[in-house]
Amino acid sequence: MKPEILPPLTATVRVRRAGWRHGVRLWLPLFLIWLLLVPLLILLLPLLFVGALIFGINLWRSLKALKGVLAATHGTHVEVDRGDTKFFIRLH
Repeated sequence: MKPEILPPLTATVRVRRAGWRHGVRLWLPLFLIWLLLVPLLILLLPLLFVGALIFGINLWRSLKALKGVLAATHGTHVEVDRGDTKFFIRLH
């Protein structure tokens, strides 16, 4: 599988407050969340299919677009500066 079509598998969150020498860095394994969501998606697929038939939406194109949006978040870097606290979030 090409890496550009994968959703983000890990996230690094760093919090740094004013006056702290070092910030707090957390590594979050997002792949565990994806492993929990896949069975849920499989269970909801029949309901999504019925809803797509009712509203006239192409289910497969919608799922492909959702996969594209998730893959586009790979490499996102967010910095938030809120006065005395800074947050850094990076999706890998």
